[in-house]
Order: sequence, then C-alpha cells, then structure tokens
Amino acid sequence: MDTGGETVRRDVGNTPSAEDAIRVLPRRILGTAVVFGSVAFASAGWSSGPAGRRLALMLLRTMTRLGPFLTGFRGERGFTIGKNVLGMPYLQYVNGPPGPSLSFSHGDGRLYGAMCGGGCVGIDVAFPEEFSGQYPLWRAFGPEELARVLNLSSHDTATAAALIWSVKEAAVKATGTGFNLTDPLSVRVGPPRAVEWGILFEVWAEEPIKVRAAKEGRGWLSLAVARPPHISPPLTIHTITGTLSPSQQPHER
Repeated sequence: MDTGGETVRRDVGNTPSAEDAIRVLPRRILGTAVVFGSVAFASAGWSSGPAGRRLALMLLRTMTRLGPFLTGFRGERGFTIGKNVLGMPYLQYVNGPPGPSLSFSHGDGRLYGAMCGGGCVGIDVAFPEEFSGQYPLWRAFGPEELARVLNLSSHDTATAAALIWSVKEAAVKATGTGFNLTDPLSVRVGPPRAVEWGILFEVWAEEPIKVRAAKEGRGWLSLAVARPPHISPPLTIHTITGTLSPSQQPHER
C-alpha cells in the first residue's frame, strides 16, 4: 500500500532524519469540498521541548509554498502555538489572523503533525501494543467495526483495534473536541474502501467525516478533515449505524 502521498522537499536544518520528509495529500486525493486545501503531514524524532513548534514550522513553510492564499506567515518567530480549553492545539500568527488548522499525535517515540489551510484537520497514530492484553475492547469498539478490518490487519485483533482507534481519534480531533466530550463508542466507523491513498472510512462523529488511514510502520496513521466551524453541514447526511475510564483509555497522542 502506498502511504507516502506526494513527498516535498524538506527544510534542511530542521529535519533530524530522512524519515521526516513532509508528505502532502493534495485536494484531488482528498476529494473534499472546494473549501478544503491540501493536507501536509510529517513526523519528527523529537520527544519534548520545541518539537511541536519545529514541526509546525516545517509544515507552515510547506503550506505557504502550496497555497499562496495562506497569508500572515512571517517566518520562524511569526507564530505561536497554544491549546484551547479542551487541550486541542491551535496556531496563531503574531499580530495577525489565526493560522491554518494544526493537529499533533504522539506514537512510538515520535511526534506527528498535520496541517490544513482550508478545513479542520485531525491526525492520529496508533500501534497494536496499545490494545493487547486485557484492554477492554468492548468499551471502545463495536464488534462490527473490528470485524470489517480484520482482513486488513493480518487477522490480528490488536492491529485491527489500532486501525479503528486511529480513525476515530483523527475524526474527533478534526471536530475540535477530541475524546474530551465524546464517548469512543458513539463515534461510528463504516466499512473500509480502497482509494488512491490508503483506506477511506466514512465516520460519524457528530457530523459525517471522511478519514483516510494507511500503515505507518507496525501501526496505523489516520488523517481527517472536517468542515470549518463557520460552514454549515449539508442538510442530507449519511448516518452510519451502531467510556473508557482515564486509566483504560490510551493517552492522547
């Protein structure tokens, strides 16, 4: 399966390894409404400190090259990154407008980031070991959700759970809430469909959201783009039929 999207030039000096090439899913692949631009995403081997800022800078430079409509970027010191009351990241230009949508995920010792100039983006990575042992699968997944992807996961339940969790969490991050206000069981994942990049899922998370997932090492990486808050959802929606305690829920990645 091709998981790379379109690879663009790395910003030399801010990239610790060749694995951190920025990948781009253009609008033609996303297949979303015209208001949505391309999505850029990458990972970095930094574990703490300025990791998020440096990754955001790499993505901002890429998005500026891809979309000249992104105004306000004034270089390395021209933006700040904050968190809203629900802990979701946002980017703000200094003395300027809000920046493009930003999402982070932690997994396997790496920080992943995604950015989108025309919608609300969510990224998540998940790995099988997070769902092995005595993990209460029944509190996060419908049995049909896992059954639908077993053949994509070498018939391993933990790998299937990692896939569905990454899809769900990417979707709720794109809505701007994460799992702070949403029970994982209430987020319903439809059947998978092979597309140009990865696997496409229709997800219901307070609104219909398309999520794309692809293998990332031994785990899964998922990307979701939701409508900006000021754009009303369509009148006709496709509904897909179907709580973890803090100690049982995987860490916010």
